[in-house]
Amino acid sequence: MSSTPRVVEAGLRTFLCAYEGYEEDPFCLGEFVVVREGAFPALGVVVDAASGPEDPSRPLQAQGAAGQTAAEVLAENQVLRLLLRTRVTVVSCGYVEGEAIRPLLPPAPPPLLGRVEAADDGEVKRVTGDGAFLALLVASPLCDDAVVAAAIRSAAGAFAGEEREFLVGTGKELARLLKAEPARLASILRGVAG
Repeated sequence: MSSTPRVVEAGLRTFLCAYEGYEEDPFCLGEFVVVREGAFPALGVVVDAASGPEDPSRPLQAQGAAGQTAAEVLAENQVLRLLLRTRVTVVSCGYVEGEAIRPLLPPAPPPLLGRVEAADDGEVKRVTGDGAFLALLVASPLCDDAVVAAAIRSAAGAFAGEEREFLVGTGKELARLLKAEPARLASILRGVAG
């Protein structure tokens, strides 16, 4: 990523971050991110990313010659980068209190204009290790089955050499949380395996 996004809307359950302009390589679906600023540094999972005009009353017009790639069009029209923004929506899945990472909603939202960074493997392992983070994700209306599965796949990457144990534990926690929704459980597990 070429720039660091910042929090532009903040809540306890979700926060929205924006890059300074258009970002070709924003945070990915299911990626764990952290805002390390504020009284309670917040961790979350990316549930959506969207790019478009900064001013919605001025929609982007198709540009470029036949055969040109998006990168070539942007290289020729640098002013477009100033008119576009990439935004990423994040669902909270934990916060830092002292030395502990708690897989709960934070007591306060992250600060506006706080820097949003990729969580490191240690942070991901600590917030996901016992599977408790799943309760916040499956309860969020912003987290469909694809988001939950992407978050599990993303978290598994932090458990190098222990992925199987993590996935088995996560599957058991999902089965407990979704015992009344077997179709949703099956859909998420298919997404994890996929």
